[in-house]
Amino acid sequence: MEEMQLGFLRLSSTRRHDEKMKRKHEYIIKQVPVDYYQDGIVNNILQRIWHMNKLRTVLNFIEITPKKVLDIGCASGWFVSQLAEQFPKAKCFGIDIYDKGIQHAKILYPAIQFRIGDAHRLPFKTNTFDLVVCTEVLEHVDDPKTVLLEIHRVLRKNSRAVIELDSGSLLFSIAWYLWRKWKGKVWNDSHLHTFTVQKLERLLQDSNLVIFKKKRFNFGMAMVFLVEKFYD
Repeated sequence: MEEMQLGFLRLSSTRRHDEKMKRKHEYIIKQVPVDYYQDGIVNNILQRIWHMNKLRTVLNFIEITPKKVLDIGCASGWFVSQLAEQFPKAKCFGIDIYDKGIQHAKILYPAIQFRIGDAHRLPFKTNTFDLVVCTEVLEHVDDPKTVLLEIHRVLRKNSRAVIELDSGSLLFSIAWYLWRKWKGKVWNDSHLHTFTVQKLERLLQDSNLVIFKKKRFNFGMAMVFLVEKFYD
């Protein structure tokens, strides 16, 4: 009986900690201006270089002409709007937990379907998309493997996903520290996880995603993987 009580107390403590971290993370995300990416790409040369290089790299990795596209962690929709321009016949979706960002995206890009939702529990049926894009998201979520398993679930057979985030390199760590001291103060404490190429590669494989290509870019500060859903 005492062991059961101790187990319950540990479980309750863990849940309280998880809830506290979730509330803190949501607070951090909601500090980000709704037009952060749109404004930064126009008015800040460093953001423009970073995100335009990211866009070109991701587009070069997409080896199919998708019919149904999902952008996970879409914020206010800039990146998925670029995908929609590249694939005008595709039906494009964006999802993010940031409600104000999603509302702003709906106004800016009415042709794209946006939803408020959690990447850990995607509100889509199994085998729905033939392209899923997840850029600079895994470092911010509570459980990256759960998110990757959800990506696996919603992908159709022979479909592709592009996973991109920072590489965890020394150069990135320095740049990220300086950025948070300058223009990126809203992102303080927003990175819940740190990845390397090797760590992300193992996590992708553990999530039954087959790696086709990988590449470092932005002076080695970012990495991108092209993966496909694995079937036995």
